Amino acid sequence: MYINKYKLTEIAIIVCSWILALLLFAYLKFGDFNDTFLFELYGTEMVSKKAIYIFALKYGLIVGLLFSLLHIYVYPKIIKNPSFAKNIIARTICFLICFKIAVNILTSSYFGFESLIIDNENQRKSLQTLFIYSVLINFLIDFFLLMIKNLGPEYFFNLIRGKYYRPREENRIFMFLDLASSTTIAERIGHIAYSSLLQDCFRELTPLLLKNNASIYQYVGDEAVITWKINKNTNRGQCMDLFFSFQERLQQKKDYFLQKYNTAPFFRSSINEGRIVMSTVGEIKTEIVYHGDVLNTAARIQSLCKTYNSELLISENFYQNIKEEKIYKFKCFNNISLIGKNEKINIYNVNELGNNEKHEMEK
Repeated sequence: MYINKYKLTEIAIIVCSWILALLLFAYLKFGDFNDTFLFELYGTEMVSKKAIYIFALKYGLIVGLLFSLLHIYVYPKIIKNPSFAKNIIARTICFLICFKIAVNILTSSYFGFESLIIDNENQRKSLQTLFIYSVLINFLIDFFLLMIKNLGPEYFFNLIRGKYYRPREENRIFMFLDLASSTTIAERIGHIAYSSLLQDCFRELTPLLLKNNASIYQYVGDEAVITWKINKNTNRGQCMDLFFSFQERLQQKKDYFLQKYNTAPFFRSSINEGRIVMSTVGEIKTEIVYHGDVLNTAARIQSLCKTYNSELLISENFYQNIKEEKIYKFKCFNNISLIGKNEKINIYNVNELGNNEKHEMEK
């Protein structure tokens, strides 16, 4: 069972949130009580402040892990159902099952806490309060994770930290990934089917983004703008691997696309790197945006893919840092004019070496 970095982050957020929230619950409800009062209230020495905090810690851990499994393996299947009512019912049932499982595990086998769940009015009220509090925690965590998903993990945490409140410079790689013949496809299959096609294509892209440590900057129509922050650990081969692996995945699902959309999608791409300015803009809706010639050049290069019958074109800046890679073939186009730029540049077509060529090089 493969769990990628994104899923591990999600698990950590869910588990830590539940543990901290339940420790807070224990503190707010029992923090002012001493062990003598708890004994009088619950009628058992097993209910002490220390035991309550241990209970909260263990309960948070178990519930956090159970809900992590739901978020990663169950909820993604539920949300594919177009019925909002059915989604809510399914999620409610899942929540009740997890809550019950966690309580049963702890009360039946941990620290003698079966004494908490007996026919006693105070104990029933404690369990009811815990249930209501758990519902609230679950709602807040779901909302938190939804915000992360909509903004992207990197951008969300940078917004929280206020990292780009003031404009700052960064070195970044950008890939512009565009669906070829998009207008023709949209006219032929209709805009609803076309939108569904894009969903399917970008769904295939997601695991490759995670595998290659890439972030989505934005989706613009039929185009995805992907970025990597450049540092000493940057592996530019991941940029190339993402593109060629994506093309391979689409090829593997060719029969599916032909059957469902009567078309076999393929994408053209450009890659450029350099220094950009990053900042947050907007008052009603705040976004992190990039400014700089790097993006403009990448977009212009991508528009030349069809002209040069190329799937992937890269800039001179990116080429100088990837040219030593022996698993690619590069073809240079010299002195190319780009719209809106006075200076001519060199761009490079990139192809993967075939298996036979790779074997020859290994010899």
